[in-house]
Amino acid sequence: MAGSEIFVGQASFWELSSALKEKYRVLTSIDGFHENVIVVKPPMVFTKEDAVEFVTSFEKCLIDLPAIDKLNQLEKTPT
Repeated sequence: MAGSEIFVGQASFWELSSALKEKYRVLTSIDGFHENVIVVKPPMVFTKEDAVEFVTSFEKCLIDLPAIDKLNQLEKTPT
């Protein structure tokens, strides 16, 4: 398992997880005591191309965080 610390500022991890699902069809959930861990829910078969697609989608969501912060209609993604 690998991890990296990311500061998302005013946007919540729930908003980031919801945006990944709604915009890019990437399933994630939130975990951890402070709800600051993003858990990727990959399919059983996960190729290198899938990993590249996830990282690209994740980067785009991080760039769009100020816009994500204003979207109140996003729902929590169940674990």
